[in-house]
Amino acid sequence: MIDIILPELPERELALVSEEFSRPSGHVPPRAAAAPALTGRVALGGPLSVPVTAELVGRVPELKAYVESEANKTDKADSAAYHLVHFSVSCAQETANPQLHTVNLDLTLTADPAGNRRAAFQPVAWSMTPLQLSAAVRAGGPAHLGPRLGFVRQDRTAPGARVWLEARRELRSDPGWEIRRTPTAGIGGTYRLAMVVRAPRATVSRAAVEVGATVREGHVLRRFRAELPEPLLLSAM
Repeated sequence: MIDIILPELPERELALVSEEFSRPSGHVPPRAAAAPALTGRVALGGPLSVPVTAELVGRVPELKAYVESEANKTDKADSAAYHLVHFSVSCAQETANPQLHTVNLDLTLTADPAGNRRAAFQPVAWSMTPLQLSAAVRAGGPAHLGPRLGFVRQDRTAPGARVWLEARRELRSDPGWEIRRTPTAGIGGTYRLAMVVRAPRATVSRAAVEVGATVREGHVLRRFRAELPEPLLLSAM
């Protein structure tokens, strides 16, 4: 196992654009004037991508051997590269109105063909942290990278606990996290998020990043979203 320190990241404040109006029942009210952008509420740190090389994990022989075996498969089309991707999401404290109901960070992972050859497989979120956080479980300290480049789970939630941060769609090309307001946990402060991406080695891989939020006004949820103009390039050494 190797400790991964997640550093503080330069942040950009996001202007989230109104997406739609909807009620919890699914009823869509008549279209109203577009709501103003949601500003000053959510900032994104990063994203930052670091290739996971044999040198990076060389202190742990098992991890080094795994990285080398994935990179040097007999069938080159199946060779894989790994990337450590780090984000932070900072949200305005609960004194701001309207209050945030949910905040989402969503990625779309893609691989460009190399020459005329298609990618053998699509990049996926190989492992994500935190996986789940509840009132009884808080994130803290470094992330721990264990066997087969998976994060060692330190965030197990007791059955029935209210989850306020959850990773979604691990092992898929459309992963993300959701931060939720609960009766015991509001949304505010900085949340540090990380994933290991497994990607085909002989391609250029990218991660498109979107941030969404909902605010509740009475019984109406208003949805907002912003997309980073440029995808994150996942470069291999």
